Amino acid sequence: MVTYAVLGSTGNCGTALIRILSQRPEARIHAYCRNKTKLLQLFPELFSSQQAEIFEGSIEDVDLLASCVRHCRTIFMVVSTNDNIPGCRLSQDTAIGVISALQSSRKLKGIQMPKLVLLSSATIDDHFSRHLPYLLRQILLRSASNVYNDLRKTEELLREQESWLTTIFVKPGALSVDEQRGHALSLTEEESPISYLDLAAAMVEAADDLEGRYDTRNVSVVSTNGKAKFPSGTPMCILMGLLSHFVPFIHPYLPSTGPG
Repeated sequence: MVTYAVLGSTGNCGTALIRILSQRPEARIHAYCRNKTKLLQLFPELFSSQQAEIFEGSIEDVDLLASCVRHCRTIFMVVSTNDNIPGCRLSQDTAIGVISALQSSRKLKGIQMPKLVLLSSATIDDHFSRHLPYLLRQILLRSASNVYNDLRKTEELLREQESWLTTIFVKPGALSVDEQRGHALSLTEEESPISYLDLAAAMVEAADDLEGRYDTRNVSVVSTNGKAKFPSGTPMCILMGLLSHFVPFIHPYLPSTGPG
């Protein structure tokens, strides 16, 4: 059995990862979430599953996090939000928690560190975004400015740990709740939109690559069988994000958004 930890297991990417991994009999899943009830509503079969174990708690609970990631080959760090939350630290706090949880294992001989897979964004990558119209990219960067700032700082933090931790930085374009169509990993191109299921399958493929071709690299995803449907919630998500960027004090009064 190969064990994978999914941090952020009730989000769109987390649920997609659980669906992809559940199809593999040899995979064992450690699902970390803040709300076990919500996760079981999404996956009732996990209640009696021998393939998965649920860890419920704060991402800042280092002891619980250490239990979750122990003996895992890969840790998928997909704690995220579609809302442009002022002062967002979701990704940083996740990385800090994981690093702290792994520090004790680092001192033990014969212990192999798990590989980390961080969900980031093509929008903050100049190379992957090189074909995106300048004005559109500026709008997107501002509509999720706090989230992107969090991701940039998280990447810096994880790259500082490269002497003992290996991270793959997965940077997709726009994401859509849609069916799995087929994917390919790319070090040079991104394609939008892609489905969360295709993203999840790509993340698992990158993590499982025996040659380590994606280790420490920025990796994106392209579709091999047509683009996913346009995420209907995107215009509202961008609008609310821009309001949070330019008028941050009104954020608590804005509706939550999602890609749809």
